[in-house]
Amino acid sequence: MKARRTSGAVALAATAVVARRYRRDLHRARTRLARLELRSTNTPFGPLEYCEWGQGEPLLLVHGVVGGCDVPPSWRALVPAGYRIITPSRFGYLGSPLPQGASTARQADAFAHLFDAFGIEQAPVLAFSAGSTSAVQLALRHPARVAALVLVAANSPHGTPVTLAPRALAPLVFSQPTLWFLRVFLPSKLASIAGKPAGYELSAEDRQTLQSIFDSFFPMRARAKGIIFDGYVGNAEIGDCDLERITVPTLGVHAADDPLASYDDAHSMVARIPGSRWVHVERGGHIFIHNDANATREIAAFLAAHAPSRSREIPEVREHALAP
Repeated sequence: MKARRTSGAVALAATAVVARRYRRDLHRARTRLARLELRSTNTPFGPLEYCEWGQGEPLLLVHGVVGGCDVPPSWRALVPAGYRIITPSRFGYLGSPLPQGASTARQADAFAHLFDAFGIEQAPVLAFSAGSTSAVQLALRHPARVAALVLVAANSPHGTPVTLAPRALAPLVFSQPTLWFLRVFLPSKLASIAGKPAGYELSAEDRQTLQSIFDSFFPMRARAKGIIFDGYVGNAEIGDCDLERITVPTLGVHAADDPLASYDDAHSMVARIPGSRWVHVERGGHIFIHNDANATREIAAFLAAHAPSRSREIPEVREHALAP
């Protein structure tokens, strides 16, 4: 009986320690968000939240799944120096509510309204992962607004639809406690979920990249509706896009070892876009493409060639501090 009481006391104490750690980490996540200059503009679909980073000509950066306007530094590192990066939270993420009847086409229209709010006539667009569908819709629905389209680790049409988990389990799988538990107790599993390839040797910079990506997952509850929309609606809508009608200069960039977004499917998708270009990355998975110097040079050259009001000289690839 005494041993049973002792083990119960130990379990209770351990639970209390874990609960304190959970509350502390969530407080830190909210504090990190509070430090950002979060702004919002009204659209016909509700408010659209956004952040701005840097100075120069505007560029729209569209985040992937489990994202938001607080994009991690490794995603911003794909953009060369000299741009003012505008990062909206897509529908269902952070301060951008998921409207009734949400679709990636309506998300694209909301982006056009954001351009109007800024007084931007035309700007390049760089989209990552699940953000590619709404970026492609923007190029189709508002081609005059898109100076150039860069699709990195893009979501693409698949022969068999890809889902994140059975939909009934999605609220549990992508809940804040679940992701927090993985981060604290099973970080290698969370790294795989985020897109680290099996056998990929992490450098010190890569570990810092992963930590900043993990940071950008929280607070999770404010992203849950967007994640579920992406997984079961938005991602699939890329299959309905008439890619052959895109007239915007387009560049696809993808790593061959991407475990989340199929290299072959993305390559086939970009090849359907008239005049498009493709950049092959040998190693990088879903989240380390910014480490590939050739990829960042190609993105810089492509944007310099097509972005409005930019010098035609290829900008130098900048070094990026990956601290939040």
